Amino acid sequence: MASTNPLSAERLYEMIHTALSLWHKSSADGDPLAELVLYQQARARQDSVRNATNQLLGDLIAELSEHAEEDAKILRLRYAENLSAQNVAQRLSMSDGNVFKRQREAIERLAQIVLDHETSLRADSRQRFQSILPAATYSVLFGVVQAIAALTGILTQMEAPWLISLEGIGGIGKTSLAHALTTSLISEGVIGWRRYSGVAWVTARRQQINPGGALHDFHQPALPAEELVIELADQLLHPEERRDLPASVLEAKVHRQLKQSPHLVVIDNLETDADIHALRDLLHGLSNPSRFLITSRRSLYDQIGFFPFRLPELSREDSLSLLRHEARLRNLPALSAAPDAQLDAVYQTVGGNPLALRLVAGLTYVHSLDHVLADLTAARGQAIEHLYTHIYRSAWERLNEEERHLLLVMPLVNENGAEVDLIAEIAEQPAPELRPILERLVALNLVESRGDLHRRCYAIHSLTRSFLHEQVLRWSPRPRHEPPKKH
Repeated sequence: MASTNPLSAERLYEMIHTALSLWHKSSADGDPLAELVLYQQARARQDSVRNATNQLLGDLIAELSEHAEEDAKILRLRYAENLSAQNVAQRLSMSDGNVFKRQREAIERLAQIVLDHETSLRADSRQRFQSILPAATYSVLFGVVQAIAALTGILTQMEAPWLISLEGIGGIGKTSLAHALTTSLISEGVIGWRRYSGVAWVTARRQQINPGGALHDFHQPALPAEELVIELADQLLHPEERRDLPASVLEAKVHRQLKQSPHLVVIDNLETDADIHALRDLLHGLSNPSRFLITSRRSLYDQIGFFPFRLPELSREDSLSLLRHEARLRNLPALSAAPDAQLDAVYQTVGGNPLALRLVAGLTYVHSLDHVLADLTAARGQAIEHLYTHIYRSAWERLNEEERHLLLVMPLVNENGAEVDLIAEIAEQPAPELRPILERLVALNLVESRGDLHRRCYAIHSLTRSFLHEQVLRWSPRPRHEPPKKH
């Protein structure tokens, strides 16, 4: 990654001086101007590092000549024409010492020109890249500091992985985290000049639930490879480059753009096995040095080349902080001032699922907290029905009978989880038969796998436990083993 030091006239002087000294060297000798937006613009028009660097230097010297013609001439003679200071002195009728003095002053002037341009360009790029992202659906995020730090470390390194999947159950905050992470990378210049020259955001979301519990269906089909190519072409290519071109030609242009200058591409809500299978080969082909950050309810741990990053639910402390924050935003002073002991009941019912926590806060505007929690457990009310449908319905419908049976057994497991042998006893099935079923439930983020290399436990979220208690039984006939009623 390029230096994280802020730009200054002094740093730019060293960068420009080094770049000038490499004028007649090969591209393999480096690109000292690589972190500049000015350079990246030149690189997009040239086929090599050296040509891009020399083109930029030539343009800057031409600009310098408008105010200091002799200084510009000295730089051209010394570097473009590769003359010694002595030869330049003879040609310009000045002493060798004066040539070095004027050369230093000329580079200082170039550094100031670059600093003025770069400051403006960086401000513009931040605004332009931020406009590519969808509007934020959050005001404050809780419990994401460690995740953002870890993902930033992955996204700024110069080696694999190139495909990162941000995974977790519905409502856990994957899209919000991806948005906050990308915004942070833009603000810090990681996207723009330090690591990535651009960003793209493509969504495959079909459904969204608002904090009041209303369900909105976008009626979008699965994201096929051709549609992804067109979306990327719209965001990455100039209109003249993509006008009236077939998808195959656009793909070649997008491929060239992503290979020539690294970009970060976010693909939001890539949910189904069919979607992943359709895009897998394309993503491998377009990545490196560009990266793809994919949000999905479906874990991609079993896909070659994908780096799975699981987003856990919020801690109790963060969950209660989120509840109080939402209460303040919605003018719910009683909820905001409620003691931890009362809010613990919310956490015990829905766990640390941000979407469910926001829904609980919204419903307390009309109903008592006790009634809201009872309705969540009994799956009563349209808003709660929509919540469960949004989070679980598509995954439930993809399960076969054996997978549904095992999921319905999971509420009998301790909240901290159990090993497969104990689950096998509860389910009355041999452990070897359960392992592939558990793999499928983990892949769909319906069951969480915890532990280390030698011991693994399997558990479900508190919200999943509430969901399985009533709601799922309305979607299909009761299986042969159903969780017992709570007393």
